[in-house]
Amino acid sequence: MLALPFPALGEWVHDQQSIMGTEITATVWHEDAAQGKAAIAAVMAEMRRIDATYSPYIETSELAKLNASAAKQPVQLSSELSLLIDRSLHYSRLSGGAFDITFASIGWFYDYRGKKQPDAEQQKSLLPAINYHLLNYDPERRTLSYGHPNVRVDLGGIAKGYAVDRAIDILRRHGVAHASVSAGGDSRLLGDRRGRPWLIGIKNPRQKGPDDRDVVLTMPLNDVAVSTSGDYERYFVDEKTGERVHHIINPKTGRSAQGVISVTILGPRGIDTDALSTTVFVLGVQDGLALIDELADFDAVMIDAQGKVHYSKGLQAPTE
Repeated sequence: MLALPFPALGEWVHDQQSIMGTEITATVWHEDAAQGKAAIAAVMAEMRRIDATYSPYIETSELAKLNASAAKQPVQLSSELSLLIDRSLHYSRLSGGAFDITFASIGWFYDYRGKKQPDAEQQKSLLPAINYHLLNYDPERRTLSYGHPNVRVDLGGIAKGYAVDRAIDILRRHGVAHASVSAGGDSRLLGDRRGRPWLIGIKNPRQKGPDDRDVVLTMPLNDVAVSTSGDYERYFVDEKTGERVHHIINPKTGRSAQGVISVTILGPRGIDTDALSTTVFVLGVQDGLALIDELADFDAVMIDAQGKVHYSKGLQAPTE
């Protein structure tokens, strides 16, 4: 076999798999296509590991074991779960409880596919268990116990953002400098598209036109994390009230947050943009944008229930 007179050009490699209850997609550029495929395979393996470790629906997961035992006694956490708990509590304190992983104390009893939700009696009995102050977390010993027998934790508002961060770390170790990884509404962009920006669209499912166009705006982006929370991801419409019942729970009410239909956060890391997209959704337009405007390196695009688009100060056109 004759050797090529020059090295083969690199190429884009892509894969998509159903993991973590959503679609995981990865697109990378690598000078060696085989190495690019190996890098993506490592990303998918990491996504499966994170799912197996933090899914509350897998009985053998660390999170499921925590929920089964922490109301009875302190539970020793892995360093990774300790990181996720610590970061979650940071956003709970920052938002005055708008972000609260104990939302699962009621959220666990919603069934969006089956169109079922807790009745009034369940709501009343379970609502006191939604309170991040009930998480007795010792960061030095890395232990956690629950201060109420009905407390249950779900990391759905932060784990996928963390997962895309882990994916980017893996890709960098494989020599990748240009990539996009997404896990449902959470994405991380590494570099650019080799001289061109990545184009990220924000959709509004309430405004589908005759050509089924559902993109409100498209943003050219590089080297950034992007997280979107929307009331169209997992939901059903209550036949009695006509209310849209979706998975973003307001910790103060134990019911679906109202007033906003979509929040997109831009920032350096997915673990933060993921948590903030949920936080801002619950806070609403005024308080949510006020929070983002106080934080360095973060921006937001919000769509309210009337379909109006709102931007944080960093994305607004300068006024003369």
